[in-house]
Amino acid sequence: MTPHAFACFTFDNMGEAADVGAGLRDGPRADGTDPSLAVGYPRLYALLAAAGVRATFFVEGWNGVHHPDAVADVVRHGHELGMHGWAHEPWRQLTPHDEDERAARATEALARAAGVRPVGFRAPGGARTAHTETALRRLGYRYDASLGDAMRPQLLPSGLAQIPFVWPAVDGFHYLRPEPADPSAVRATWLGALQQVASRGGLFLVICHAFITGVDEARCAVLADVLRAAVADARITIHTAGEIADALLAGAAADHPSHPSTH
Repeated sequence: MTPHAFACFTFDNMGEAADVGAGLRDGPRADGTDPSLAVGYPRLYALLAAAGVRATFFVEGWNGVHHPDAVADVVRHGHELGMHGWAHEPWRQLTPHDEDERAARATEALARAAGVRPVGFRAPGGARTAHTETALRRLGYRYDASLGDAMRPQLLPSGLAQIPFVWPAVDGFHYLRPEPADPSAVRATWLGALQQVASRGGLFLVICHAFITGVDEARCAVLADVLRAAVADARITIHTAGEIADALLAGAAADHPSHPSTH
């Protein structure tokens, strides 16, 4: 029997939120002048549309206030909206009080802008705290897409599904270096990982950013090649992070039918 192989394409960050959170900016640029919004996001949407792939975008809540139309565009293009903190604060350093406040504020801002409440989260910086599961469950989240146990989707102790990632699957791991990797090397790495998953089963997941990949033609070409390869391989099915989480939660509920659903 062919092992189950899944591919998931995810995108983090929007606009100037991370710079604002880091104290590098006081607010948004003038309309239409942020490169990630003016160039990066349209290119990413076009690549995904050409491949017929639905993706997951993890967006900071700050954008729900300052770029509400851009947040709504994620959903209008048919993609899944997730929460990525308020202004890309180093999440694992937050106190429980601050984590509760920022998660709630970000969730409400994104829901107002998009008309859809996010149910997935990825911690800015990748790592959550011991309190994150509690904070997310209180807000009705179903899954966390932060760092995990290698690439093993699983249920966390709280009942949240976890859809993990590893650093070599992140565009910034390769390109945000003093000497950025050549896109051809990133293509080879990602296509090799995709083929391993296709052969052995499991999860292939990449994380790209509009301000890293989306604004660069050669890097976009790498992403396009990986998308095409995933679509063309009959051994692989492509899902959003939320769809994988829902399948995991449904499987857990089926294994324990006498227990309440974890949805």
